[in-house]
Amino acid sequence: MAGRLDNLASDLPPMDVSAHIGHYLATIGFFVPAAILIGVVVAAVVRDRRLHAREEAEEARLEGMAREEIATPPPAD
Repeated sequence: MAGRLDNLASDLPPMDVSAHIGHYLATIGFFVPAAILIGVVVAAVVRDRRLHAREEAEEARLEGMAREEIATPPPAD
């Protein structure tokens, strides 16, 4: 069976091989940039959420510090 496959593969005219290679390159040329774009968008969303969470945590910390602030005691007589 392996010999039969080798014979079939060698029977392909050069134009068909070029067409197949062109098809594969076109497919790669579409999916690789699409995957890169999806990766960049996901990274941007994750970064934005982390920055937003950090800002909220800082605001909550400042509110907590203001809420628990101890008033200065009156001067001693």
